[in-house]
Amino acid sequence: MDMNMPVLKDEQCIECTCVDIIDRISKFPDEILGKILSYLPTKEAVATSVLSKRWEHLWTLTSDLDFSDNWLMQYKDENDRMIKMMSFLKYVDRVIFYHCGMDIRKCDMSFYSEYVASSVYNWIFAMITCNVQQLSLCCFEYKRGTYYQLPWMLFSSNTLVVLRISGTFVINLPTDVCLPCLKLLQIEYSDFVDDVSMERLFSSCPVLEELTIRGMKNGLKIMNISVPSLKRLTISVGLFTTVQTNINAPYLEYVEIHHGEENAPRRYSVNFTSSLIHAKLEGFDIYLLNAISQVECLTLTANDTSLEDIIHNSTLPIFKNLKTLKLLVGDGWPSPTNWRVLPNLLHSSPNLQVLIFPKGLVTHTLDQEDYNRFYWLHPEIVPECLSMNLKIIEIFEFVGLQDELQLLNYFLEFGRVLEKIIIHSENPMMEKKVEGGLRTSCSTCQVIFTN
Repeated sequence: MDMNMPVLKDEQCIECTCVDIIDRISKFPDEILGKILSYLPTKEAVATSVLSKRWEHLWTLTSDLDFSDNWLMQYKDENDRMIKMMSFLKYVDRVIFYHCGMDIRKCDMSFYSEYVASSVYNWIFAMITCNVQQLSLCCFEYKRGTYYQLPWMLFSSNTLVVLRISGTFVINLPTDVCLPCLKLLQIEYSDFVDDVSMERLFSSCPVLEELTIRGMKNGLKIMNISVPSLKRLTISVGLFTTVQTNINAPYLEYVEIHHGEENAPRRYSVNFTSSLIHAKLEGFDIYLLNAISQVECLTLTANDTSLEDIIHNSTLPIFKNLKTLKLLVGDGWPSPTNWRVLPNLLHSSPNLQVLIFPKGLVTHTLDQEDYNRFYWLHPEIVPECLSMNLKIIEIFEFVGLQDELQLLNYFLEFGRVLEKIIIHSENPMMEKKVEGGLRTSCSTCQVIFTN
């Protein structure tokens, strides 16, 4: 008896089963197959056209498209890259042509080559005519001082729900702008022609809920963000020279603002204090601290701005609603004196329950071989939050310096309601080192160590 026969039969069964499965899939209605193919990258969906006559044009039913030319960077030879680029341009034109007149749910475009510049405008225009709902555009400058133009039709779409613009685009809006369904708008590394264009865009989005502005190059004297429906706002001003920032968002729940001291807007006028829940600030001034004083969860990162200077020249607001405070030691905190402001922050947060140091308490010296020390001075009066409300303290990147142990001892001594202190360290011997450096203990507090 041939012992190979059963194996051959099994292979035949597997082959028959695979064919049967393919046949079953092919019998699905076109609408279902189109939805299935929408889960594949566009390139793979188009590749199914070679399977059979039945599949030749099914890929045109996909509702999600994505195009990117970053794979062309692997071709070092200019002639090879040019040939592949011409093929890529024809491929995108073909895909868009077959989808002409059909509704597109989502389209992602990401381009880095100078050769696509002449086609990008038409491709975006085509997507708008296809009633696209989610559009992501990422095109970066291929020649210094050159920007991509956006078709005006983009800013009068009745179907756009999500719009992401990233790269060297210039935003110059017509007088007639209306995006009635837009809920998420993200603009990164692109420039508005002037203040009026920015204000006109935001005021034309009646249901906008999430707005991100990041990395703009040109300076705007006045930034007006008036969006009553807005719930989340992120501003990373970069090289802004803005002197006035006006934010009218009475239902705002989350705000994130990044800027350096030398580029900091000088004045803030805001209307969101009653609704704000979470704020993240990297680089800030007293105007901004006053603006977010009603927040419940606050993350502060002081890179270029010194809290000590702010406290010296101003009075911190009282954060009466603040429950969680995260303090980050950024790259601009090499000074050994900055943690002197910690008592001021604690005094200004009477109802604080959770205190977190996500980047630890100390920073490396310039040679990376040691750490910059800080000096902890006991406040004359114990902060109210420490004696009545603070329950959890979490410290990351703990290295066991004497300065850190001194602060830890203070928390244990005066934290009347502390429940736990969580210490994160890469040193497996840290637990023994800390226990040897503790001068006091708290019967109600548990010290937890984790890697």
